[in-house]
Amino acid sequence: MKIIKSLRKTLSMKINEAWELIVKAPVFVSKKRIDEFIEKNKNWVEEKKQIVLDRVRKYTEWERFMYFWEEYELIFSWDSDKVEFDGMNFVLSRANKKDASKLFVEFYKREARFYIENRIKFIANKYDLKFNKLWITSAKTRWGSCSSTKNISFSYRLIMAPVKTVDYVIVHELAHLKEMNHSKKFWDLVEYMMRWLYPGDYKVHMNWLKEHGNKMIF
Repeated sequence: MKIIKSLRKTLSMKINEAWELIVKAPVFVSKKRIDEFIEKNKNWVEEKKQIVLDRVRKYTEWERFMYFWEEYELIFSWDSDKVEFDGMNFVLSRANKKDASKLFVEFYKREARFYIENRIKFIANKYDLKFNKLWITSAKTRWGSCSSTKNISFSYRLIMAPVKTVDYVIVHELAHLKEMNHSKKFWDLVEYMMRWLYPGDYKVHMNWLKEHGNKMIF
């Protein structure tokens, strides 16, 4: 996000071709007021990001797409009716280029379910946590959620994030099975569970999402 202050009277914002949010604000407006303005208009922000992305995406050969925060090139074949990943590149049939956007979403959803389903079972078993159903959604403004009925949901866009960050979101939602709030007790539990997985401060992954989450759109 980039903030530009001037002698203007009102707040405004736009999304540039690099998917960066540009906020124009009067010189006297506080950072808190700007954050409130962005939060109030977050649905607009996500819609505009998608419009910019759709305009930028051409689905041409050698175009790059993210997968676990690495970029891989798209190559065309003659026999793939869906987007596949061969370990080095994304592969798609030229005949299906017109459906590339839909097929990429299907790929991300498929991969998100495979990774998250296996990982959440592993972590939940470690801490004897029981959840009901797992859902992979198309949410744009929420990475995960845990309901009072113990159903847990994750956005498929998470599959574009680093593995450790994905695991942080999984831990975050599993912790809600015991603490349906964001109290100190909840954050202590998140910290305890994350230390078993990875050394270091879990806040690194939380802050990573705040800084880079706007790039994981599709």
